[in-house]
Amino acid sequence: MELASIHYVSIDAMTRLDHSTQDRFQNLAAGLYEQHQPVALVSYLLSGLQTLISTDYNSWKEIRLQGRSQVTGVFFPHNPAAASLLPVFQRHVDNHPICNYWRRSGKHDGALSWADIARQSAFQSLPLYKEFYRPLSIHHQLMVALEVRPSSLIYVALNRSRTPFTEQDRHMLATLQPHASQALRHLREQHHLRSTLVSFETLIDTLSQGIACLSPQNRIRWASKRARTFLRTYWPDLSDTTCLPDALLAWLLKSLKATAATKAARRPLYVQRPSGRLTIRLLVEKSERYLFFEEAAMEASLEPLKQIGLTDREAEVLKWVAQGKSNEDTAAILNVCSQTVKKHLERIYSALGVTNRTEAALKTHDLLRHSNEP
Repeated sequence: MELASIHYVSIDAMTRLDHSTQDRFQNLAAGLYEQHQPVALVSYLLSGLQTLISTDYNSWKEIRLQGRSQVTGVFFPHNPAAASLLPVFQRHVDNHPICNYWRRSGKHDGALSWADIARQSAFQSLPLYKEFYRPLSIHHQLMVALEVRPSSLIYVALNRSRTPFTEQDRHMLATLQPHASQALRHLREQHHLRSTLVSFETLIDTLSQGIACLSPQNRIRWASKRARTFLRTYWPDLSDTTCLPDALLAWLLKSLKATAATKAARRPLYVQRPSGRLTIRLLVEKSERYLFFEEAAMEASLEPLKQIGLTDREAEVLKWVAQGKSNEDTAAILNVCSQTVKKHLERIYSALGVTNRTEAALKTHDLLRHSNEP
């Protein structure tokens, strides 16, 4: 059956609500953007809708459409009967008229009821209705899509057994739809950014360099583990972890002033210690400022590594790993197989009390530095 008629929100639809309902609607819409976890967003939306529109229960469904359809659902208030019948819904979801309309047309604005898409007799003849909705005594439903993709579909449904939904109910749900969709997108973007940041930090921690990001006030906004280790080692009296050491800050300001005046290349800062020499370089990218730390360690005796119980070969392996060499590189240098290096590292981690090569490298640098201190 062709789509009968879609009811879209009129411009003044919300102005016809009483002030109390308008306030509750505005508070609900604003609160959507304050949720920081998907579970919290779902719970907040489903429970909030019940304060606006009376229903038997509300549901959130996510449908995976690649291969065999998979459906996950959340019900508020919790509905054990609906939850137990979810496998039935999943079996027949490919025949859901509204879901199929969204997928075929690519349109998902507004709130839809079953009557907007199919004749009542046709819908009630579907196995989906007979095996899922009728056992739950659901005879009226209002749905909005929050996300429609070729591979997935997310929607919210309001469910009633007796009373049909009013046009005001439709208007409120349709008006709330873009807010809920946008809040969901924001959560997805935040999750992606957090995942990217974690991956970025993990990658940085495997590098031999340290990196620090500065604020416009030249304070440390973020620094990798290795950068903080360098700062503690070369400036042991530094107590504020957000402040640059005086010598480093003076060099930074001088570099920024000199390059602004002459456009000359920024010269690095060198800091000498008995354990080695630290080279610090400045990178300015628009309004962002970054410091890169790289240490050239003095040729140190491996004796401190042997003193913690390592063999000569294990000390050699640890020396190269601490310099950022991979298992394959270390194996090539020592003329052994990479599996042998891996076995040595298991014993080394145990001796050092660490769990990975980054921690092992940092602890090794500390051991060698302390051995060189007077």
